[in-house]
Amino acid sequence: MKKLIIFLLAIMFAFSSLAIGQTFFSGGSSSSSSSSSGEMPHNHYDPFHRAYDRAQSGIEWQKAWKNNYSKAISRDVWHGFQKEDGLQPLVTGIDYTTRNIYIFNYETDQLITVSQDDILGWHGSLPLQHTAVSADGENIWVSTDATDHEPPRIIRLSVSRLDWEDETVRLSVRSKVEVGAAGEPATLPAISQAPGSTQEIATWIQAAMTQVHGPTFLPFSDFMYWTEYPTDKIHLIKNGKIRSELESTVQIPDWTEQTHGIFFNSSGTLGLGTGYYYDNNIIDVYDTNRVTGELTPKAQIKLEIDVDGEKFIAPFTHLVDWIDERYAYTVTMQHDATSATPTDVDGFVGPSVWLIDAVDMTATKVIDQAMAAAQGGIFRSGSDVAVVNNKLYIAEEDSVRQEDVGDARDGYISVFDITDRLNPVFLKRLEPGVDLPIGYNIAHTLVKTKDNRFVLVFSWHSGWVIKIDTYDDTVSHIWGPDDGLVMPHGGYAAGQIR
Repeated sequence: MKKLIIFLLAIMFAFSSLAIGQTFFSGGSSSSSSSSSGEMPHNHYDPFHRAYDRAQSGIEWQKAWKNNYSKAISRDVWHGFQKEDGLQPLVTGIDYTTRNIYIFNYETDQLITVSQDDILGWHGSLPLQHTAVSADGENIWVSTDATDHEPPRIIRLSVSRLDWEDETVRLSVRSKVEVGAAGEPATLPAISQAPGSTQEIATWIQAAMTQVHGPTFLPFSDFMYWTEYPTDKIHLIKNGKIRSELESTVQIPDWTEQTHGIFFNSSGTLGLGTGYYYDNNIIDVYDTNRVTGELTPKAQIKLEIDVDGEKFIAPFTHLVDWIDERYAYTVTMQHDATSATPTDVDGFVGPSVWLIDAVDMTATKVIDQAMAAAQGGIFRSGSDVAVVNNKLYIAEEDSVRQEDVGDARDGYISVFDITDRLNPVFLKRLEPGVDLPIGYNIAHTLVKTKDNRFVLVFSWHSGWVIKIDTYDDTVSHIWGPDDGLVMPHGGYAAGQIR
């Protein structure tokens, strides 16, 4: 009876909305708490959820909505349902080459480019790495790499006088946090190509000095986390109203190695750390303390399978995206052995998607490697995943197959239906020269907007940022060389926590 009532409600909402042609619900926040039904708690970084987005009553409701509602409405009406009126439509990023800072407006497709010379209180010309932005769009955090003369930093910028009509903005430095020393060397283990292996070792990953990556916000707290990728450190930053300060630096042997971000579920109770390096097939699970920001090691989940008593592993994970409070997806990059591969490993799974269960502490391979672009599966190494509207988006990049990333052939964006999270169904793959620009390669990171209407894909190597409309998974806008982009990286959307 409960399922029937939910189904009838979904149909009623569909036809009533079609009749009036207006938004599903008015904007505004609502209160909620965790429950076994799958209802998610509020995140204070994203207070503008629509009521229907919070009323998650299980997979039956989602199926009913998808099968009987979403296919019956136009793009404009669908966007009206999804749009969150109070949310700043901003995505930030940096450029490796020009060292500019970008502010994208995904609503109007405008772009504001800011030179370091035009930032009040900025010091010198610094190599940039990642960004983060507050939900209200009033603060941007930028990380910098260490150089021979400069320490790695996390710089908090104040955003004022943002005028999209004139496409101008004023950025000024609020605080600078030094998280290392000038000239501090990287500590990644030495590695080389194994005899007879097809797995070459990419030079781009062998950073000479420390770099600050992977910014994430801890929900219901004033903390954010940055990982010092080449030196196995996690920097805990506390954000006041004006300044950001270094709360602590964590380095846990056998846990924080090669971590690229600590990724939190919506309640901020669990965090997942990746293994962004060759032969690292471990996802670290942490308990979190939202009062102190402390991370407590809880369990380590190995991405591996047993085939007739032989061990096959799936290493090299970049990022993670949660489905709900318990489950998350990650995708892998490595496909063959290196000089560091343990002797008890019998083979490699290859690029694949894994479902992480952070309660039972298990990992299940749910998507295999594809041998051709037309096949379902992961065709190129998987760099990032994004869960949006009951679909899984995967950024595929060709960056670890060869020694020189300049030899990268292409890059793809694949889309899967995850109505059944254990059995994703291949929907489509966006291809260079068809959906994507000619010469497109290395789809590196995915930035999903908080209202779930768009996914922006950053390709630092080929110089494009692609905006995908999640209504039908088509490319709706492209920013690229004609807009001054050279090597865009470090994208972050207002309202998101990763």
